[in-house]
Amino acid sequence: MKKDITKYFIIITVLFSAMQSLYSQTIDESVNKSKDGFYPVPVLFYLPNTGYAFGAAFLYYNNPDPDNPERFPDIVGGYGTYSTKKQIQASIRVNRFFGDNDYRFDLEASYYYSPDEFWGIGPDPDTKVKEDVIYNQYRIKVDFLFSKIKNIYIGPYFWFEKFGLAEYDPNGVIAKGNLLGSLGVTTSSLGLEIIYDTRDSLFFPTEGIFADMKGLYFNKIVGSDVNFFKFDLDIRYYIGITDGQVLALNTLFNSTAGDVPIQMLPKLGNHQMMRGYPMGKYLDKNLWAVQAEYRRPLFWRIGASAFVGVGQVFPEISEFSLEDLKIAGGIGLRYLLDREQHLNVRLDIAQSREGTYVYFTIQEAF
Repeated sequence: MKKDITKYFIIITVLFSAMQSLYSQTIDESVNKSKDGFYPVPVLFYLPNTGYAFGAAFLYYNNPDPDNPERFPDIVGGYGTYSTKKQIQASIRVNRFFGDNDYRFDLEASYYYSPDEFWGIGPDPDTKVKEDVIYNQYRIKVDFLFSKIKNIYIGPYFWFEKFGLAEYDPNGVIAKGNLLGSLGVTTSSLGLEIIYDTRDSLFFPTEGIFADMKGLYFNKIVGSDVNFFKFDLDIRYYIGITDGQVLALNTLFNSTAGDVPIQMLPKLGNHQMMRGYPMGKYLDKNLWAVQAEYRRPLFWRIGASAFVGVGQVFPEISEFSLEDLKIAGGIGLRYLLDREQHLNVRLDIAQSREGTYVYFTIQEAF
């Protein structure tokens, strides 16, 4: 583990140095003149199950009405990576607003051919046995929301996900465990999304509330192999303290019911929530997690953060228990790419009983 962390720090130091020389002399002029921003970032990391991976990420934003400071910018972001073990990850996301923020459109299209680890279902760490598996995974998410009441958006949501089994242990539980979806599955749904949003910024909120609620029905009528229901609730609250310091709070609740394939079960741990836990080691039909993060500037374009998260997965609502809660926390550094929009590159180092994990990406975790 120490050797892996050393590799991370060497890679990240190079990346920060490259970004400093690339952007430090040109950011302010270009933003003040055009209200546009385009930021390509090299991606390079090492993990034992991927080997060395390299590629690029980018973020482009544009305010088509620069005279209206209240209008949220349109955003296009994406990334692509390829590893020495021939694994591929690629994704693009579009977030667009229309009118006076009266309409919003979101699109995500992704493809993954990358390693996954199946540890079994449930919250008990004593029952976990790792099995490596690779799926060809395709994902499309689309929503179009409208606002008739200020700060409240409502509209249809479409989610399509297809998993094809690529590599697996022929003697393992994926092949022989009779788990729903383990040999591959297509899921497709239509549903409703409601958003309440009073944030003062998309990139770095210092005050306001963001609440996102989705109810989705995966059904054979719209092309799904299985029928099940999925409910997601994501609430974020931002408190401005002083001198650019912010306390950000976040709670997440995911719930599923019906014939849920293993790939669509709520998973604990990723680069946004419960940093410090490997994604997918703990999964079940329900998930609840809460996190807090303190953010502050240090000097020049450098900022820092400290965060802690608590969460758990559980099979039924009635079986939720405070025993054996998963706890993770860590610290982070921020590099300010864009002073006007307060767009950061973040480096987070998180620790849990599962080990130390490093995250390097554009924008805040939440």
